[in-house]
Amino acid sequence: MDSTFVKSFIGGLRSNFKGDLRLKTKILLIESDDWGAIRTPSKESLAAFQRQGFELDKSLYKVDALASQSDLEDLFDLLLSFKNMEGQHPVITANSIMANPDFQRIRDSDFKEYYFQFFTETFKSYPAHQNNLEIWKKGMKLGIFQPQFHGREHLNLGRWMKSLQQGDRNLHFSFDLNSTYSGREDYAFMEAYDWSCPDEVEIHKKIISEGLRIFEETFGFRSQSFIAPCYNWDAGLDPFLAAQGIKCIQGIGSQMAPTGHFGQYTRIPHYFGKRNAFGSFYNIRNVFFEPVNNPEKDWTLPALARIQAAFLMNRPAVISTHRVNYVGYIDPKNKENGLKQLKKLLTEVLKKWPEVKFMSTDQLQNHLVANE
Repeated sequence: MDSTFVKSFIGGLRSNFKGDLRLKTKILLIESDDWGAIRTPSKESLAAFQRQGFELDKSLYKVDALASQSDLEDLFDLLLSFKNMEGQHPVITANSIMANPDFQRIRDSDFKEYYFQFFTETFKSYPAHQNNLEIWKKGMKLGIFQPQFHGREHLNLGRWMKSLQQGDRNLHFSFDLNSTYSGREDYAFMEAYDWSCPDEVEIHKKIISEGLRIFEETFGFRSQSFIAPCYNWDAGLDPFLAAQGIKCIQGIGSQMAPTGHFGQYTRIPHYFGKRNAFGSFYNIRNVFFEPVNNPEKDWTLPALARIQAAFLMNRPAVISTHRVNYVGYIDPKNKENGLKQLKKLLTEVLKKWPEVKFMSTDQLQNHLVANE
């Protein structure tokens, strides 16, 4: 047997070992983050980053951008080309960012105040994105694209604004291109709910509350699940999230709890089905499918191994696959590779498990409640 398969299968068994909640049905989820968030605005912006000497070799910023209308349509066409035994298509849980910085208003305030704009307004300022909300809603109606809440912004507002006010040269260069890129190969400003002082948790509550309100106004329903940007949030948010109607917290095997220092976190372990003291359960990603991280790699075999391990342990197979894998607005080859690999994975899944049920994260939550 292939050593890559064996290694991934064993890793999958380990990640699904803990916890008593078992499912009789083979369920597969595709959880995908960052929908609605800005990254690199255009090919011209990328060229400017390169001239500036930004660290782009391993950075997602060299390919990541808002998904264009054609990006969405190509992804949706692929999903619609697959059906399980019941005629059900795969569905992407589209973990969505509700707002982006309003660069002009921030500039007009001389960087003293932060302002945001709804992600739907951001769409309107891009040439190939103006119909995106309509396309999103079409995907929702078809049952292949189900938004859930990722955050108001994918941005640590306090650190970002402070660095702008201090005159960070690279940050101002990006700002002038309507981007938040630090110019470094790190996540310096992406961790929206990291803090330098514990008091910032109260600010995060206000930001999340506003984001959830925008989510409901946009889509007509409350999000049942939440995934913190970069898996980073303070446990003090848990009772607040539950009070806001969050029944499920998406994540990986460890929560990255802030310590007051960027890049230094306390790892809090979680497992599938675990509930916190406020009733929210944890849905743990146990399959990783990120072709953008290594375009030359065949991601299907290790993903299939982890799916098989999840099903053997009577867990749902929860695939982590970020938006960036399917975006070709900056580099069409990036989308081509992501869709090619996803097509191969779904083909192999349905060949091996034609009875598999495709669910979004909120549908899994409802399934668990119905079968308690």
